[in-house]
Amino acid sequence: MVTTRSQDKMTFADKIRAQGFSLADCKFFKLNALFPIMLGLAHATCALWCGSGLAAAVVAAIPVADVEKVPLFTVFALPVYAILLSIVALEGLAALAPNGYQSQIGRAAKAPGAIEELGFPGSGWIERVQSSQYNTWESAILAVCCFFVGIEEKLTPSLFSELAALLLVCRLVYPLPYALDVDLVRTQVWLTGLYATIMVAACALYPETMQPFFA
Repeated sequence: MVTTRSQDKMTFADKIRAQGFSLADCKFFKLNALFPIMLGLAHATCALWCGSGLAAAVVAAIPVADVEKVPLFTVFALPVYAILLSIVALEGLAALAPNGYQSQIGRAAKAPGAIEELGFPGSGWIERVQSSQYNTWESAILAVCCFFVGIEEKLTPSLFSELAALLLVCRLVYPLPYALDVDLVRTQVWLTGLYATIMVAACALYPETMQPFFA
């Protein structure tokens, strides 16, 4: 097969987008055609996860005294992970940016869009890792709110722990497809974590209606 020079230089993410598997420059019809499918996949992932051997293994691997503390560990871990992502972006700037990391304008140097505008090799993935940090903070805020509902309404501990563990897994994985710029995968991982978080509150508030979906 003969390829052009530009095709040879295409990244993995570029090749995926070229096949249409992307939300980049996504028009109204495509966006609204994909969203129900992605939401269905998020629900299916949560439903298959809960009660599975994999979920049990992940919950057991989380370093807490008992499963009831898994949600608390998750809300503790998310902000810490966000800070680590920020450090990765900072170190990337220090190593690759023409002027290194400019601490005198630290927030401005890492502001949305500012890194990629510099255009140095590696600026794209650093920008995306920094963006994944912002997204992790947003996820942590929602988790605190939904987990509060779960605790107050005494959500079944096993279900609570499994959904919290799924959120944690999604958030740990999320920066990788983001850094690689595989946006459809990134969005699916984000949506699955978001769905798991919301289901904590939904299952706590409406146990008879919602919990059978995850039995």
